[in-house]
Amino acid sequence: VKLQLQAEERGVVSIKGVCANRYLAMKEDGRLLASKCVTDECFFFERLESNNYNTYRSRKYSSWYVALKRTGQYKLGPKTGPGQKAILFLPMSAK
Repeated sequence: VKLQLQAEERGVVSIKGVCANRYLAMKEDGRLLASKCVTDECFFFERLESNNYNTYRSRKYSSWYVALKRTGQYKLGPKTGPGQKAILFLPMSAK
């Protein structure tokens, strides 16, 4: 899956699936969904942590993070928080 991060403002990004042409969105119940258009649920604070991993925290639901379990399934926003391995993403250069 190829993802494109688009800077919206300083420290805020939207995440777009290149092939699907959809944006990652976090809904009010904490589910992650693909949205056809950009809404306020599609913006995330991007932060480079001290361990050189990135985290993506919802701008609308500010205590919730984008998180993936070992199985590849996402975690619901309310079940995420600082210090969890599931919220850490390794930044990679575009090829």
